[in-house]
Amino acid sequence: MNELNDNNSLIYKNALKRTDIKKILNKLDTTKMKCFNSDVKISGKNNDILLHLKGGPTKNLINSFFTRLTNVCDYCQKGSCQLDRAHCNKDGCDRASLLKKAINLNYIDENTPILIKSILKDFIKLHSELPLFILCKSCHKNYDKN
Repeated sequence: MNELNDNNSLIYKNALKRTDIKKILNKLDTTKMKCFNSDVKISGKNNDILLHLKGGPTKNLINSFFTRLTNVCDYCQKGSCQLDRAHCNKDGCDRASLLKKAINLNYIDENTPILIKSILKDFIKLHSELPLFILCKSCHKNYDKN
C-alpha cells in the first residue's frame, strides 16, 4: 500500500487527476447542487461546526462531487464491487482536517453566522493537488489501518 502515498507512483499521479483545481473550479461554477446554492448559515464554536458537518454532509458531498472515473479499485484493480472514495492518509489530507481548515477560513467568532456553502466550497477547493483514491472496501480498510 506504500504506492498510495508515493508522489512518484502511477496510482498517486492518477488519483491527483481527480482533484485538478481547474476541474474543481469549473464544477463549482456550474453545479446545481443545492448545498452550494443555499443561503443557510451556521454559527457556534469551531469544533461544534466541525462535528456537525464532518459526518454525513461532507462525506456525502465527496461522493457526489467527485464522480467516479474508474470501475476498478486503484490498488488491486478488482472490479464488480463497491468502490469507495478514499482521502490520502498523509497528515492534513483527511476529511476532518480539510473541513477544519475550510471552517477556519470562514470563521469570525461563535456568534457570527457563516454561509455553509462558503465552508463547503472551500472544503472542496482544499482537495486540489491532493490525491483522491477509488478503493474497494478491502483495500480501503487496509489503507486506513496504515
